[in-house]
Amino acid sequence: MIEYVSLREDSARLYFSSVEERDLFLRGMGRMEGVLGVEYKENTRTLLIRFKEGSFIHYLLENLKNKKPPKRMGKEDLHFYLQPFLKNPAVKLAFSVALLGWGAGLISFGVCSMLLLPYLKTKL
Repeated sequence: MIEYVSLREDSARLYFSSVEERDLFLRGMGRMEGVLGVEYKENTRTLLIRFKEGSFIHYLLENLKNKKPPKRMGKEDLHFYLQPFLKNPAVKLAFSVALLGWGAGLISFGVCSMLLLPYLKTKL
C-alpha cells in the first residue's frame, strides 16, 4: 500500500509499507511511457520516480495523492438534527441513550432538555 506521495514538477517520492510492495510496484511500472528514471536503495521503502510532465505516469501519480474522504454524518449530527422533533421527555431520553450511549445520552438529556432549554425559553 502506498502510504505517502510527495509530488514535484518532474519527480515523485513514494513511501511503501514494505520493500516487497515497492518491488511489486517497480515490476508493474515496468517500461511505462514517460518514466525517465527510478532511484531507490535496496533496504529502504521509498522510491523516487523521475518522469516527463504530461505523461501517463504523471497523471497517475498526481491522482495518487491522499484526498480527504467526504465528511459523513455521524451519530452526534443525527442526534442534533432529530432531537428537536421529539416532544415527550421519555422518548427524548430513550433516543439520547440509544444513540449516544448511557453516559453521553444521560448528560445530553439532563443538560439540554432539563436545564438549558427551559432556561432559554423563559429568557427569550
